[in-house]
Amino acid sequence: MLKRNLFFLFLITIFSILSFFLCVSNYNPFILGIFQFSYFYSSFLFSVAGICSILIFYFRVTIYRKEIIYSHFWPSVREGIIISIGLTILLILRGLKLLDIWVGIPIMIIILLLELFFQTKTFKQVSR
Repeated sequence: MLKRNLFFLFLITIFSILSFFLCVSNYNPFILGIFQFSYFYSSFLFSVAGICSILIFYFRVTIYRKEIIYSHFWPSVREGIIISIGLTILLILRGLKLLDIWVGIPIMIIILLLELFFQTKTFKQVSR
């Protein structure tokens, strides 16, 4: 199960990185439409999410050597997605020339608080 999840995460990350580089190398940013911008930002989102998820999973496995490895997979994917959403929002705001210190810091604080919420939340098992 873990090998399959890691394989699909790695595969999606490779395809999204290739998609991101194709987007950067093939489109002229001065004559783009809304579809090309959404393609750029979505490929950036998935690329960063995959890279962050793989790196966080690797660091979690190396730090906690004696624990079950599979229990670190989904939290690392969640953290990678949250980080990539934050970076994509910052990049979008930078592209619109709306990003400054008073906008960037609250966004990063919201991302930090969202992750802290998920770490302190205890999920109840649903009995069927």
